[in-house]
Amino acid sequence: MKKFLALILALAMSLSLVACGGGKTEEPAKTEEPAKTEEPSGGETQFEKQTWKFACSATENTCWADMGRDFGKMVSDATGGAVTVEVYAADQLTAGNQSEGIQAVIDGTTELSAHSNLIYSAFDQRLNVVSLPFLFDSFDDVDAKLDGDGGKAVGEVVESMGLHLLGIGENGFRHPTNSVRPIESLADMQGLKLRVAGSELLNREYALWGANWANANWSEVYTGLQTGTYDGQENPLPTADGASIAEVQKYVTYWTGVYDCIFFTMNGELYDSLSPELQKIVDECGQKAAQNQRKLEREQDQIVLQKWADAGVTVSELTPEAAAEFKAASEPCYTEFEDVLTPELIAAFTK
Repeated sequence: MKKFLALILALAMSLSLVACGGGKTEEPAKTEEPAKTEEPSGGETQFEKQTWKFACSATENTCWADMGRDFGKMVSDATGGAVTVEVYAADQLTAGNQSEGIQAVIDGTTELSAHSNLIYSAFDQRLNVVSLPFLFDSFDDVDAKLDGDGGKAVGEVVESMGLHLLGIGENGFRHPTNSVRPIESLADMQGLKLRVAGSELLNREYALWGANWANANWSEVYTGLQTGTYDGQENPLPTADGASIAEVQKYVTYWTGVYDCIFFTMNGELYDSLSPELQKIVDECGQKAAQNQRKLEREQDQIVLQKWADAGVTVSELTPEAAAEFKAASEPCYTEFEDVLTPELIAAFTK
């Protein structure tokens, strides 16, 4: 009986200790599940944080800058926000100098660039080939050639400069404007003082058409037109409208005389340093951004044309006879520049 009472007493003391906490055992700390990272194509779960500068020669309110923003959003989304793209329009990183804007992406001072083939021709004249007179007769013709053998051929030239070509965008057909008279025939072009983009081929074309051409940075053109230094200029309509050119011009000729594309590039060493997964993302987003930009450029082209007409700018289109006159006058460019442009490059666009 004494043993039984002792056992009961020991059991009661044990229960008392547990109730008071004296014998409590700590529960293991809960381990939180690691945050899940969306896996990009290629199997990586995380990309290094990077910020890339995108420079273009057109102003902030143009689809050139939109292409940089579009590309930046797509790449950021695809990398979970690891890659950020900053857009610097009007070549503000190089004080408005377009050639230095290209040199900066070659050197790696900037990572991304959108500049026209005409400006690129200062580095390699073969890239003038895209702007041979009346090389294209429509936007459909442009797409067939730039997305085909022609685009492949000029792309190889661009990449030989230490760059990686992400896509070919569009500056568009370059329409001459002026404040003197409508240009509806070859005779109407004679003697006009026109600011022309810095390209030997373009200079020669306008000389053959009878204009007194001059070169100047785009950032200086509005003032030059306003003060009468130039009678006019030539540019795709969205680019011209972005700089408010219609405020100081009365006439525009809407034609297919000269075309201008945009090379959307990345510094070659930077591209080579990227993982295969990030290269794939960059290439896919670059092509998509360039195609989106072409579509937007064409939409804006028509919007600006109507906007200018509504504002009182006289719009002229060439008759087939007048177009043939201009085309014949500039035909010597095909032979005069053949050695520079190379027969192979010309054939890639004309065969």
